Amino acid sequence: MSPVRFRPSPLPDAGAAEALDQRLQHLALDQDAVCAGFGRLGVNCLVLVASEGDQADLRVRRPELPDRLDAVDVRHVQVDDDRVGLEIGGEVEGLLAVERQRDHRQLGLLLDQDAEGSRVPRVVVREENANRSAVGAWAHSWVSLPDVETGQTPLPVAVIGAALDLGAGRRGVDMGPSAIRYAGLAARITELGREYVDFGNVQTAVAEAATVGDERTRYLHEILTACELVADRVAAAKGEGRLPLVLGGDHSVALGTLGGLARASEPGGVLWVDAHGDLNRPETSPSGNVHGMVLAAAMGLAGPSFDDASLPLPSVDPSRVALVGVRSLDDGERALLHDLNATVFTMSDIDRLGIERAVTESLAAVDGPGFVHVSLDMDSLDPDVAPGVGTPVRGGLSYREAHLAMEVVAESGLVGSLEVVEVNPILDRENETAVLAVELVASALGARIL
Repeated sequence: MSPVRFRPSPLPDAGAAEALDQRLQHLALDQDAVCAGFGRLGVNCLVLVASEGDQADLRVRRPELPDRLDAVDVRHVQVDDDRVGLEIGGEVEGLLAVERQRDHRQLGLLLDQDAEGSRVPRVVVREENANRSAVGAWAHSWVSLPDVETGQTPLPVAVIGAALDLGAGRRGVDMGPSAIRYAGLAARITELGREYVDFGNVQTAVAEAATVGDERTRYLHEILTACELVADRVAAAKGEGRLPLVLGGDHSVALGTLGGLARASEPGGVLWVDAHGDLNRPETSPSGNVHGMVLAAAMGLAGPSFDDASLPLPSVDPSRVALVGVRSLDDGERALLHDLNATVFTMSDIDRLGIERAVTESLAAVDGPGFVHVSLDMDSLDPDVAPGVGTPVRGGLSYREAHLAMEVVAESGLVGSLEVVEVNPILDRENETAVLAVELVASALGARIL
Protein backbone atom coordinates (compact mmCIF):
# COMPACT_ATOMS: atom_id res chain seq x y z
CA MET A 1 0.00 0.00 0.00
CA SER A 2 1.34 3.41 -0.92
CA PRO A 3 2.06 5.66 2.04
CA VAL A 4 0.02 8.78 2.57
CA ARG A 5 2.43 11.69 2.25
CA PHE A 6 2.49 15.28 3.30
CA ARG A 7 4.81 18.00 2.03
CA PRO A 8 5.70 21.28 3.71
CA SER A 9 3.73 24.25 2.46
CA PRO A 10 5.49 27.42 1.19
CA LEU A 11 7.41 29.26 3.88
CA PRO A 12 5.30 31.85 5.74
CA ASP A 13 6.35 35.32 6.70
CA ALA A 14 8.28 35.93 9.90
CA GLY A 15 5.16 36.58 11.97
CA ALA A 16 3.52 33.34 10.93
CA ALA A 17 6.76 31.45 11.57
CA GLU A 18 6.90 32.84 15.09
CA ALA A 19 3.29 31.82 15.66
CA LEU A 20 4.19 28.30 14.62
CA ASP A 21 6.50 28.05 17.60
CA GLN A 22 3.68 28.90 20.01
CA ARG A 23 0.81 26.67 18.88
CA LEU A 24 -0.14 23.29 17.53
CA GLN A 25 -0.99 22.77 13.88
CA HIS A 26 -3.71 20.27 13.07
CA LEU A 27 -3.42 18.00 10.06
CA ALA A 28 -6.49 16.03 8.94
CA LEU A 29 -5.61 12.46 8.07
CA ASP A 30 -7.86 10.15 6.09
CA GLN A 31 -7.36 7.28 3.67
CA ASP A 32 -6.73 9.51 0.68
CA ALA A 33 -4.57 12.42 1.73
CA VAL A 34 -2.95 14.41 4.46
CA CYS A 35 -3.38 18.19 4.39
CA ALA A 36 -0.31 19.80 5.92
CA GLY A 37 0.59 23.35 6.82
CA PHE A 38 4.21 23.14 7.87
CA GLY A 39 5.53 26.60 8.48
CA ARG A 40 9.13 25.61 7.78
CA LEU A 41 10.94 23.05 5.68
CA GLY A 42 12.75 20.53 7.88
CA VAL A 43 11.33 21.92 11.11
CA ASN A 44 12.36 20.28 14.38
CA CYS A 45 9.11 18.68 15.42
CA LEU A 46 7.20 16.35 17.66
CA VAL A 47 4.54 14.43 15.76
CA LEU A 48 1.60 12.86 17.58
CA VAL A 49 -0.86 10.58 15.81
CA ALA A 50 -3.97 10.12 17.95
CA SER A 51 -6.70 8.02 16.38
CA GLU A 52 -10.30 8.93 17.05
CA GLY A 53 -13.33 7.68 15.16
CA ASP A 54 -12.73 7.46 11.45
CA GLN A 55 -9.95 10.07 11.39
CA ALA A 56 -6.70 10.80 13.12
CA ASP A 57 -5.23 14.14 14.11
CA LEU A 58 -1.59 14.89 13.41
CA ARG A 59 -0.17 17.71 15.56
CA VAL A 60 3.17 19.38 14.93
CA ARG A 61 5.25 21.67 17.17
CA ARG A 62 8.86 22.64 17.81
CA PRO A 63 10.22 20.80 20.87
CA GLU A 64 13.24 21.56 22.98
CA LEU A 65 15.79 19.03 21.73
CA PRO A 66 19.56 18.76 22.16
CA ASP A 67 21.68 20.34 19.46
CA ARG A 68 23.22 18.15 16.76
CA LEU A 69 20.83 15.25 17.24
CA ASP A 70 20.67 13.64 13.80
CA ALA A 71 17.03 12.90 12.90
CA VAL A 72 18.05 10.45 10.22
CA ASP A 73 20.31 8.36 12.43
CA VAL A 74 18.01 8.01 15.43
CA ARG A 75 14.27 8.19 15.78
CA HIS A 76 12.77 7.23 19.13
CA VAL A 77 9.22 6.00 18.91
CA GLN A 78 7.15 5.91 22.07
CA VAL A 79 3.80 4.19 22.14
CA ASP A 80 0.98 4.22 24.65
CA ASP A 81 -2.68 3.30 24.48
CA ASP A 82 -3.94 6.20 22.44
CA ARG A 83 -1.09 7.98 20.73
CA VAL A 84 2.16 7.58 18.87
CA GLY A 85 4.99 10.02 19.50
CA LEU A 86 7.80 10.57 17.01
CA GLU A 87 10.73 12.58 18.33
CA ILE A 88 12.87 14.19 15.63
CA GLY A 89 15.82 16.53 15.92
CA GLY A 90 18.00 18.28 13.35
CA GLU A 91 17.17 19.04 9.73
CA VAL A 92 14.94 16.43 8.08
CA GLU A 93 15.89 15.68 4.49
CA GLY A 94 13.08 14.63 2.17
CA LEU A 95 9.58 13.65 3.20
CA LEU A 96 7.99 12.43 6.38
CA ALA A 97 5.07 10.15 5.60
CA VAL A 98 2.35 8.38 7.49
CA GLU A 99 0.85 5.12 6.25
CA ARG A 100 -2.44 3.82 7.56
CA GLN A 101 -3.44 0.31 6.67
CA ARG A 102 -7.02 -0.47 5.75
CA ASP A 103 -8.19 -1.02 9.30
CA HIS A 104 -6.90 2.39 10.49
CA ARG A 105 -5.35 0.69 13.50
CA GLN A 106 -1.82 -0.22 12.44
CA LEU A 107 0.26 2.87 11.82
CA GLY A 108 3.58 3.01 10.02
CA LEU A 109 6.10 5.83 9.67
CA LEU A 110 8.35 6.18 6.63
CA LEU A 111 11.28 8.57 6.16
CA ASP A 112 12.62 8.98 2.62
CA GLN A 113 16.10 10.44 2.30
CA ASP A 114 18.11 11.28 -0.78
CA ALA A 115 21.13 9.02 -0.61
CA GLU A 116 23.45 11.56 -2.21
CA GLY A 117 25.99 12.56 0.41
CA SER A 118 23.95 11.05 3.21
CA ARG A 119 24.32 8.17 5.56
CA VAL A 120 22.01 5.17 5.69
CA PRO A 121 18.92 5.90 7.82
CA ARG A 122 18.63 4.06 11.10
CA VAL A 123 15.49 3.39 13.09
CA VAL A 124 15.39 2.59 16.79
CA VAL A 125 12.11 1.39 18.28
CA ARG A 126 12.63 1.07 22.01
CA GLU A 127 16.15 -0.27 22.42
CA GLU A 128 14.92 -3.74 23.40
CA ASN A 129 13.18 -4.14 20.02
CA ALA A 130 15.48 -2.51 17.49
CA ASN A 131 14.64 -2.61 13.79
CA ARG A 132 17.36 -1.33 11.48
CA SER A 133 17.06 -1.37 7.73
CA ALA A 134 18.40 0.13 4.52
CA VAL A 135 17.37 -0.53 0.95
CA GLY A 136 19.36 0.44 -2.14
CA ALA A 137 20.51 3.89 -3.13
CA TRP A 138 17.18 5.44 -2.16
CA ALA A 139 16.92 4.51 1.48
CA HIS A 140 13.71 3.92 3.40
CA SER A 141 13.42 3.57 7.16
CA TRP A 142 10.34 1.74 8.36
CA VAL A 143 8.94 1.29 11.82
CA SER A 144 5.85 -0.81 12.46
CA LEU A 145 3.89 0.34 15.48
CA PRO A 146 1.52 -1.62 17.72
CA ASP A 147 -2.24 -1.31 17.47
CA VAL A 148 -3.65 2.15 17.99
CA GLU A 149 -7.26 2.26 19.08
CA THR A 150 -9.51 3.88 16.52
CA GLY A 151 -12.38 4.63 18.81
CA GLN A 152 -14.73 3.17 16.24
CA THR A 153 -17.82 1.48 17.63
CA PRO A 154 -17.53 -2.26 16.93
CA LEU A 155 -20.31 -3.78 14.88
CA PRO A 156 -23.04 -5.54 16.84
CA VAL A 157 -22.97 -9.30 16.41
CA ALA A 158 -25.89 -11.32 15.08
CA VAL A 159 -25.67 -15.04 15.87
CA ILE A 160 -27.35 -17.42 13.43
CA GLY A 161 -27.51 -21.13 14.16
CA ALA A 162 -27.73 -23.90 11.57
CA ALA A 163 -28.15 -27.23 13.36
CA LEU A 164 -27.47 -29.28 10.26
CA ASP A 165 -25.59 -32.57 9.98
CA LEU A 166 -26.93 -33.89 6.68
CA GLY A 167 -23.83 -32.78 4.79
CA ALA A 168 -21.48 -34.88 6.92
CA GLY A 169 -20.83 -38.58 7.16
CA ARG A 170 -20.98 -38.66 10.96
CA ARG A 171 -23.91 -37.58 13.11
CA GLY A 172 -23.67 -35.09 15.98
CA VAL A 173 -22.55 -31.76 14.56
CA ASP A 174 -26.20 -30.64 14.52
CA MET A 175 -25.73 -30.08 18.27
CA GLY A 176 -22.76 -27.77 17.67
CA PRO A 177 -24.68 -24.46 17.76
CA SER A 178 -26.23 -25.32 21.13
CA ALA A 179 -22.88 -26.46 22.52
CA ILE A 180 -21.18 -23.22 21.48
CA ARG A 181 -23.95 -21.09 22.97
CA TYR A 182 -23.83 -23.17 26.16
CA ALA A 183 -20.08 -22.51 26.38
CA GLY A 184 -20.77 -18.84 27.13
CA LEU A 185 -20.78 -17.21 23.70
CA ALA A 186 -23.21 -14.40 24.56
CA ALA A 187 -21.37 -13.39 27.73
CA ARG A 188 -17.97 -13.44 26.03
CA ILE A 189 -19.10 -11.25 23.14
CA THR A 190 -20.78 -8.83 25.56
CA GLU A 191 -17.54 -8.60 27.57
CA LEU A 192 -15.86 -7.29 24.43
CA GLY A 193 -18.26 -4.36 24.35
CA ARG A 194 -20.24 -5.76 21.45
CA GLU A 195 -24.00 -5.72 21.24
CA TYR A 196 -25.23 -9.30 20.93
CA VAL A 197 -28.44 -10.53 19.35
CA ASP A 198 -29.32 -14.14 18.67
CA PHE A 199 -31.43 -14.81 15.59
CA GLY A 200 -31.93 -18.41 16.71
CA ASN A 201 -31.54 -21.54 14.59
CA VAL A 202 -32.92 -21.93 11.10
CA GLN A 203 -35.22 -24.87 10.54
CA THR A 204 -33.36 -27.94 9.29
CA ALA A 205 -34.34 -31.47 8.35
CA VAL A 206 -33.10 -34.55 10.16
CA ALA A 207 -31.81 -37.66 8.48
CA GLU A 208 -34.62 -39.84 9.81
CA ALA A 209 -37.22 -37.73 7.98
CA ALA A 210 -35.24 -36.85 4.86
CA THR A 211 -34.53 -38.49 1.54
CA VAL A 212 -30.93 -39.22 0.59
CA GLY A 213 -31.58 -38.59 -3.11
CA ASP A 214 -28.60 -38.85 -5.43
CA GLU A 215 -25.81 -40.75 -3.67
CA ARG A 216 -23.28 -38.37 -5.25
CA THR A 217 -24.90 -35.40 -3.43
CA ARG A 218 -26.54 -36.89 -0.37
CA TYR A 219 -29.51 -34.93 1.08
CA LEU A 220 -28.74 -32.04 -1.28
CA HIS A 221 -32.34 -30.79 -1.50
CA GLU A 222 -32.73 -30.53 2.28
CA ILE A 223 -29.29 -28.93 2.62
CA LEU A 224 -30.04 -26.26 0.01
CA THR A 225 -33.37 -25.51 1.69
CA ALA A 226 -31.63 -24.91 5.02
CA CYS A 227 -28.88 -22.87 3.37
CA GLU A 228 -31.46 -20.59 1.77
CA LEU A 229 -32.84 -19.84 5.26
CA VAL A 230 -29.31 -19.14 6.51
CA ALA A 231 -28.75 -16.80 3.56
CA ASP A 232 -31.93 -14.88 4.39
CA ARG A 233 -30.84 -14.27 7.98
CA VAL A 234 -27.27 -13.40 7.01
CA ALA A 235 -28.51 -10.85 4.46
CA ALA A 236 -30.92 -9.44 7.05
CA ALA A 237 -28.12 -9.11 9.62
CA LYS A 238 -25.92 -7.28 7.12
CA GLY A 239 -28.83 -5.02 6.22
CA GLU A 240 -29.15 -4.06 9.90
CA GLY A 241 -25.46 -3.21 10.11
CA ARG A 242 -24.55 -6.30 12.13
CA LEU A 243 -21.69 -8.74 11.87
CA PRO A 244 -23.15 -12.17 11.08
CA LEU A 245 -21.72 -15.02 13.17
CA VAL A 246 -22.99 -18.35 11.84
CA LEU A 247 -22.76 -21.44 14.03
CA GLY A 248 -22.76 -24.88 12.39
CA GLY A 249 -23.60 -27.66 11.93
CA ASP A 250 -21.50 -29.21 9.25
CA HIS A 251 -19.58 -27.06 6.80
CA SER A 252 -22.28 -27.22 4.14
CA VAL A 253 -24.00 -24.34 6.00
CA ALA A 254 -21.28 -22.09 4.54
CA LEU A 255 -23.09 -22.20 1.22
CA GLY A 256 -25.91 -20.29 2.90
CA THR A 257 -23.57 -17.89 4.71
CA LEU A 258 -21.70 -16.98 1.54
CA GLY A 259 -24.91 -16.78 -0.45
CA GLY A 260 -26.39 -14.34 2.06
CA LEU A 261 -23.28 -12.18 1.99
CA ALA A 262 -23.30 -12.08 -1.81
CA ARG A 263 -27.02 -11.28 -1.78
CA ALA A 264 -26.36 -8.34 0.54
CA SER A 265 -23.59 -6.95 -1.70
CA GLU A 266 -21.76 -8.92 -4.39
CA PRO A 267 -19.44 -11.94 -4.59
CA GLY A 268 -16.51 -11.53 -2.23
CA GLY A 269 -13.55 -13.32 -0.71
CA VAL A 270 -13.21 -16.00 1.94
CA LEU A 271 -10.49 -17.18 4.30
CA TRP A 272 -11.16 -20.92 4.68
CA VAL A 273 -9.46 -22.30 7.81
CA ASP A 274 -9.90 -26.04 7.53
CA ALA A 275 -8.07 -29.36 7.51
CA HIS A 276 -9.87 -30.14 4.25
CA GLY A 277 -10.27 -28.31 0.97
CA ASP A 278 -14.04 -28.87 0.62
CA LEU A 279 -13.39 -28.61 -3.13
CA ASN A 280 -14.82 -31.90 -4.33
CA ARG A 281 -17.53 -32.01 -6.96
CA PRO A 282 -20.22 -34.68 -7.29
CA GLU A 283 -18.13 -36.59 -9.81
CA THR A 284 -14.95 -36.48 -7.70
CA SER A 285 -16.32 -36.91 -4.17
CA PRO A 286 -15.49 -40.31 -2.67
CA SER A 287 -18.35 -40.04 -0.15
CA GLY A 288 -21.12 -37.92 -1.68
CA ASN A 289 -21.12 -35.74 1.46
CA VAL A 290 -21.97 -32.15 0.57
CA HIS A 291 -19.79 -30.61 3.30
CA GLY A 292 -16.82 -31.71 1.18
CA MET A 293 -18.12 -29.83 -1.88
CA VAL A 294 -19.30 -26.59 -0.37
CA LEU A 295 -16.39 -24.33 -1.33
CA ALA A 296 -16.40 -25.59 -4.93
CA ALA A 297 -20.16 -24.97 -5.01
CA ALA A 298 -19.77 -21.45 -3.62
CA MET A 299 -17.38 -20.69 -6.47
CA GLY A 300 -19.91 -22.03 -8.98
CA LEU A 301 -17.68 -24.99 -9.85
CA ALA A 302 -19.70 -27.91 -8.51
CA GLY A 303 -21.81 -28.44 -11.60
CA PRO A 304 -25.53 -28.45 -12.38
CA SER A 305 -26.51 -30.37 -9.25
CA PHE A 306 -26.47 -27.07 -7.34
CA ASP A 307 -28.39 -25.07 -9.94
CA ASP A 308 -31.68 -25.56 -8.10
CA ALA A 309 -30.50 -23.41 -5.21
CA SER A 310 -32.10 -19.97 -5.00
CA LEU A 311 -28.72 -18.63 -3.92
CA PRO A 312 -26.44 -16.30 -5.86
CA LEU A 313 -23.83 -18.62 -7.36
CA PRO A 314 -21.00 -18.05 -7.58
CA SER A 315 -21.04 -16.22 -4.27
CA VAL A 316 -17.23 -16.21 -4.00
CA ASP A 317 -14.68 -14.92 -6.48
CA PRO A 318 -12.42 -17.94 -7.19
CA SER A 319 -9.37 -15.66 -7.27
CA ARG A 320 -10.17 -14.46 -3.73
CA VAL A 321 -10.11 -17.77 -1.89
CA ALA A 322 -7.41 -18.66 0.65
CA LEU A 323 -7.13 -22.00 2.45
CA VAL A 324 -5.16 -22.20 5.69
CA GLY A 325 -4.34 -25.33 7.70
CA VAL A 326 -5.02 -27.81 4.90
CA ARG A 327 -3.63 -31.33 5.43
CA SER A 328 -6.16 -33.71 3.88
CA LEU A 329 -7.04 -33.38 0.18
CA ASP A 330 -8.64 -35.77 -2.28
CA ASP A 331 -7.27 -36.19 -5.79
CA GLY A 332 -10.11 -34.22 -7.34
CA GLU A 333 -9.47 -31.32 -4.96
CA ARG A 334 -5.78 -31.24 -5.81
CA ALA A 335 -6.61 -31.15 -9.50
CA LEU A 336 -9.04 -28.26 -9.03
CA LEU A 337 -6.55 -26.31 -6.90
CA HIS A 338 -3.96 -26.59 -9.65
CA ASP A 339 -6.45 -24.91 -12.02
CA LEU A 340 -7.47 -22.16 -9.59
CA ASN A 341 -5.72 -18.97 -8.63
CA ALA A 342 -6.36 -19.73 -4.97
CA THR A 343 -3.97 -19.14 -2.08
CA VAL A 344 -3.18 -22.29 -0.10
CA PHE A 345 -1.14 -22.67 3.08
CA THR A 346 -0.88 -26.31 4.07
CA MET A 347 0.24 -27.33 7.54
CA SER A 348 3.68 -27.96 6.07
CA ASP A 349 3.76 -24.36 4.84
CA ILE A 350 2.70 -23.14 8.27
CA ASP A 351 5.42 -25.23 9.92
CA ARG A 352 8.00 -23.53 7.70
CA LEU A 353 6.61 -19.99 7.47
CA GLY A 354 4.52 -19.50 10.60
CA ILE A 355 0.81 -18.93 11.07
CA GLU A 356 1.07 -15.13 11.20
CA ARG A 357 2.54 -14.91 7.72
CA ALA A 358 0.07 -17.46 6.37
CA VAL A 359 -2.96 -15.56 7.63
CA THR A 360 -1.61 -12.12 6.76
CA GLU A 361 -0.88 -13.12 3.16
CA SER A 362 -4.19 -14.94 2.91
CA LEU A 363 -6.14 -11.89 4.05
CA ALA A 364 -4.31 -9.77 1.50
CA ALA A 365 -5.31 -12.29 -1.17
CA VAL A 366 -9.02 -12.34 -0.28
CA ASP A 367 -9.40 -8.60 0.27
CA GLY A 368 -11.50 -6.67 -2.22
CA PRO A 369 -15.04 -5.54 -3.02
CA GLY A 370 -18.16 -7.23 -1.75
CA PHE A 371 -17.19 -8.95 1.50
CA VAL A 372 -14.37 -10.69 3.34
CA HIS A 373 -15.53 -13.71 5.31
CA VAL A 374 -13.74 -16.11 7.66
CA SER A 375 -14.98 -19.69 7.79
CA LEU A 376 -13.44 -21.60 10.69
CA ASP A 377 -13.80 -25.36 10.71
CA MET A 378 -12.79 -26.58 14.15
CA ASP A 379 -11.09 -29.60 12.58
CA SER A 380 -8.38 -27.19 11.44
CA LEU A 381 -7.05 -27.56 14.99
CA ASP A 382 -5.21 -30.62 16.15
CA PRO A 383 -7.51 -33.19 17.77
CA ASP A 384 -5.38 -32.99 20.92
CA VAL A 385 -6.85 -29.54 21.60
CA ALA A 386 -10.14 -29.86 19.67
CA PRO A 387 -11.30 -33.47 19.98
CA GLY A 388 -15.00 -32.82 19.41
CA VAL A 389 -15.09 -32.33 15.64
CA GLY A 390 -16.81 -34.12 12.80
CA THR A 391 -13.75 -35.26 10.85
CA PRO A 392 -10.59 -34.99 12.96
CA VAL A 393 -7.18 -35.10 11.26
CA ARG A 394 -3.96 -35.24 13.26
CA GLY A 395 -1.26 -32.63 12.80
CA GLY A 396 -3.42 -29.51 12.90
CA LEU A 397 -3.09 -26.04 14.35
CA SER A 398 -2.01 -25.76 17.95
CA TYR A 399 -3.99 -23.84 20.54
CA ARG A 400 -1.78 -20.77 20.22
CA GLU A 401 -1.53 -20.95 16.42
CA ALA A 402 -5.32 -20.91 16.17
CA HIS A 403 -5.59 -17.95 18.53
CA LEU A 404 -2.88 -16.04 16.70
CA ALA A 405 -4.66 -16.70 13.40
CA MET A 406 -7.85 -15.15 14.77
CA GLU A 407 -5.92 -12.28 16.38
CA VAL A 408 -4.41 -11.46 12.99
CA VAL A 409 -7.94 -11.55 11.55
CA ALA A 410 -9.09 -9.03 14.15
CA GLU A 411 -6.08 -6.75 13.64
CA SER A 412 -6.64 -6.65 9.88
CA GLY A 413 -10.02 -4.94 10.25
CA LEU A 414 -11.07 -6.55 6.96
CA VAL A 415 -13.50 -9.19 8.10
CA GLY A 416 -17.22 -8.48 8.23
CA SER A 417 -18.58 -11.96 8.97
CA LEU A 418 -17.57 -15.21 10.69
CA GLU A 419 -18.70 -18.77 10.97
CA VAL A 420 -17.63 -21.66 13.19
CA VAL A 421 -18.58 -25.17 12.13
CA GLU A 422 -18.13 -28.89 12.78
CA VAL A 423 -18.27 -28.91 16.60
CA ASN A 424 -19.49 -32.39 17.55
CA PRO A 425 -20.38 -32.64 21.26
CA ILE A 426 -20.81 -36.42 21.02
CA LEU A 427 -17.06 -36.76 20.41
CA ASP A 428 -16.01 -33.95 22.74
CA ARG A 429 -14.54 -33.97 26.25
CA GLU A 430 -16.64 -31.90 28.67
CA ASN A 431 -17.55 -29.45 25.88
CA GLU A 432 -13.93 -28.26 25.60
CA THR A 433 -14.06 -27.90 21.81
CA ALA A 434 -17.12 -25.64 22.08
CA VAL A 435 -15.37 -23.61 24.80
CA LEU A 436 -12.36 -23.26 22.51
CA ALA A 437 -14.66 -22.17 19.69
CA VAL A 438 -15.96 -19.35 21.90
CA GLU A 439 -12.40 -18.31 22.74
CA LEU A 440 -11.45 -18.21 19.06
CA VAL A 441 -14.52 -16.17 18.18
CA ALA A 442 -13.50 -13.71 20.88
CA SER A 443 -9.99 -13.44 19.42
CA ALA A 444 -11.44 -12.86 15.96
CA LEU A 445 -13.61 -10.08 17.41
CA GLY A 446 -10.68 -8.28 19.00
CA ALA A 447 -10.02 -9.86 22.41
CA ARG A 448 -6.49 -9.08 23.62
CA ILE A 449 -4.22 -10.26 26.36
CA LEU A 450 -3.35 -6.64 27.24
